[in-house]
Amino acid sequence: MVAHFSNFSRLITLVISMKTALINCNGKPILKSLFQKIKNKYSPQLIGADGGTNFLFTINEIPNFIIGDLDSIKIEVLEYFRQKNVKIIKLKSQYDTDLEKALQLCKRLKFEKILVTSFTGKRLDHTLSNISNALKFANYFRIIMIDNESTLEFITGTNEFKSFKGEIVSLYSFSPIARITTKNLKYPLNNETLFFGEREGTSNFSLSDNFKVKVEGGFAIIIRSTKNFLKYD
Repeated sequence: MVAHFSNFSRLITLVISMKTALINCNGKPILKSLFQKIKNKYSPQLIGADGGTNFLFTINEIPNFIIGDLDSIKIEVLEYFRQKNVKIIKLKSQYDTDLEKALQLCKRLKFEKILVTSFTGKRLDHTLSNISNALKFANYFRIIMIDNESTLEFITGTNEFKSFKGEIVSLYSFSPIARITTKNLKYPLNNETLFFGEREGTSNFSLSDNFKVKVEGGFAIIIRSTKNFLKYD
C-alpha cells in the first residue's frame, strides 16, 4: 500500500496510542544486537527511511512505515514489504531528506519520543545533515540519535540524568544564545554558552549518581556512551 500525506487522517488512528518511533536511516548499520536492545527497551513503531529499510529486511524486522523518495531501497525489499502490507509513503520532493520526511510523518502522527539509528558513517556530510535535520524537529519531540558507541540527545529546559561517578559526558550547542548551567559535573557551567566553533564541552565527568543540565534560550546536545544511555534512560 502506497500512501501520501493526504491519507494521514486514517493512519493516525492506527498509532494514536503508540508514542515512540524508531527511524532507521541509510548510514552505517547499527549492530543487530544493539537494535534488538533498543527495540526491547522502548517497543517503538519502526520506520524505514528509504534505504534504511534494507537493513530492517536483513535482520528480519518488519517496519510499520516506509517513507522517502524510494530511490535507495532495493526493489526486492520494497516488494517484500509491500506483500506484508507495510504502509509505504512515497514523497518525490528533493528539498527534504528522507530523515526529514520521516520526522514530518512522526510529527503528524503525534509521536513523543523519536529514536534515530544508522545515521552515521558512509559520508560525513550525510551525518552532519542528519544531525541538523533532527535539530529542526527538536521542539516537537524528544529526539535521541543512537549509534554503536555514542548516543546524542537534544535537550532544553531543566534536565536531570541518572549517572555514576566518572561517567564521561560531553555537551555542545549550535545556538550562540543558549545558556547552559550544570550541576554535579567536574567542569561546571554557570549560565554559559557552548557555541559550536567557539567553545566545546568535550569529555566532562559526572561527580555523582546524577547530574543536571539546564538550557535556556535554545537547545544543547548531550553525548554519552550508548551503553550508559540505555542503562540509565
